[in-house]
Amino acid sequence: MQDAPNVVPEPDSPDLPPPIQQPKKSNKTLIIILVVVLVLCCICLPLISGAVWLWNNGDQFINEFSMGSQVIGFFA
Repeated sequence: MQDAPNVVPEPDSPDLPPPIQQPKKSNKTLIIILVVVLVLCCICLPLISGAVWLWNNGDQFINEFSMGSQVIGFFA
């Protein structure tokens, strides 16, 4: 029996490089950024609105608070 010659299959188009597989992009970074922004909004929004309220009504609030403390001191 004769040995068959070793045949190496040649690629269909030897001039082209093999296709590069792109890694799947993960949305974890986008989700983390959205969660952080949402938490910061939930924390900062009440603080900012409270500061604006105090800026506009602070004098009245202090006057009412000082009047209330005088009444409490009177009964003590």
